[in-house]
Amino acid sequence: MPLIRDITPADCSVVEELLDSNDLGVCGFYNSEGLDVVVAELHESVIGIAEFRLDYDFGRDEGRPAHPGEQAWILTMAVADAHRRHGVGRALVTEIARRAQDAGRTFLALVPQDGDDAADRETFFQACALAPIEPDGPGAAWGCPVSEILTARGAASVEGR
Repeated sequence: MPLIRDITPADCSVVEELLDSNDLGVCGFYNSEGLDVVVAELHESVIGIAEFRLDYDFGRDEGRPAHPGEQAWILTMAVADAHRRHGVGRALVTEIARRAQDAGRTFLALVPQDGDDAADRETFFQACALAPIEPDGPGAAWGCPVSEILTARGAASVEGR
C-alpha cells in the first residue's frame, strides 16, 4: 500500500509529468500554492496526486445547489497508469476524507473530469461511495458524507484480508 503524504518541493517535477500523462497538464512549472496536495508514494516514487480544498464551497456563490454540511472538494486526482486498480486512488480519497473529518468538514465532493475514460472515473468514484448530487451532465458534482467514505474504506480493508 502506498504512503500518502503532503507534497514537497522535490515532488513538483514528477507531479507535472503525472498530471500531463493524465491530460491534466499545468502548461509549465507545477505550483501547489493555495491548494492542499497529497501524493501517493511507493518505493520512494510518486505514483499519485490529489489536489483538494478543505474550505471550499464550490459554486454556492455562483448559484450551484447548496450541498449538505461543511464541504471539502477534490479538485484534481491522477494515478500513474501502471498503478491503477491497485488501491492508490482509493487511498488518496480516504486520506482526503480523513483530513476533511479532522477539519470538521462533513461532506466531500468533486466534479469528475469529462473525456474518453469518464465512465471509468465514475465507476471508481462510485466504488469510493461518491454519487451524483446534481442532474447528470458535464460539470455535474458528485459527493457524499465524509463518514460514508471512511466507512466504505473500513469495509474494503476488512474484505481484503
